[in-house]
Amino acid sequence: MELKGRKVIEASPEVCFRLLRDPDVLVRTMPGLKELEPQEDGTYRAVMEMGVGAIKGRYAGRLSMEDVVDNTSYRLVMDGQGPGGFVNVNLMVQFNSQEPGCEIQYEGEAKVGGTVAGVGQRMLGGVSTFIMNQFFDKVAKEAQQQ
Repeated sequence: MELKGRKVIEASPEVCFRLLRDPDVLVRTMPGLKELEPQEDGTYRAVMEMGVGAIKGRYAGRLSMEDVVDNTSYRLVMDGQGPGGFVNVNLMVQFNSQEPGCEIQYEGEAKVGGTVAGVGQRMLGGVSTFIMNQFFDKVAKEAQQQ
């Protein structure tokens, strides 16, 4: 499933970049993300609670930020396993100056397998858009507090 979009947040690219790399901010703003625990190799152990309809579960996995260019971009890679199957995300995130602040562009893909994928790709696409909008709305509120 393709993930692609943009969001303008009223903060500098530096502030947005810092917020979207801060594990505490990510736990507060990303729907379903319950824990991000730093690992020695620079990745994070992640715990998420996700579900669609009657298919719900706790997913454990790994999150990393790769190809980091300070205040400009990074690649978010996430892999998780749970009772409903698996989810793999590979997402390029870019930060660009734009009035009145920062345009965040993201593009990549999510692979979902197992029972969760059985609900249909069209429904999962709508759910992922809803989650991304919730996430960026919460990040925008965090930026206002800076």
